[in-house]
Amino acid sequence: MNQIISRDFGYIKLADTAIDLAEKAELLDKLHRENREGIVFKKLAAPYIAGRPASGGDNLKHKFYATASFIVDKVNGKRSVSLILFDGRKYVPAGNVTIPPNRAIPEAGTVVETRYLYAFRESGCIYQPTYLGCRTDIDPGECLVSQLKYKAEEAIPC
Repeated sequence: MNQIISRDFGYIKLADTAIDLAEKAELLDKLHRENREGIVFKKLAAPYIAGRPASGGDNLKHKFYATASFIVDKVNGKRSVSLILFDGRKYVPAGNVTIPPNRAIPEAGTVVETRYLYAFRESGCIYQPTYLGCRTDIDPGECLVSQLKYKAEEAIPC
């Protein structure tokens, strides 16, 4: 992997760069192990262009999503449900997820599958949740905090 001399830029962090296929595979594995959010592949000769193209483009963003089964605690207003998980013998909140308009809103006590980017350690809430559907094959007792993928810990410069 290309080695970049580390410099103190405060809140600016230099990104690791991989050029050949072996380096890219190694970087991808490293980012997975560190529970990072994802990776962006960019054509090496392509210039930086702010914003996102309508389609295609010279960059490919790949997010490392996870899925988990949650229990619906209650139905919120505006097509949203509150999610909970078991932590030992108690329920803990895990955030909310919006139910798409073409799907039925699940009732409280229903087990649902949700895709998310990561969970926060302090609150246990999931980030960027997407409702996938109801799970009739999973018992609510299997909806445990231990199944969550947490946000990578980073030292924040002072």
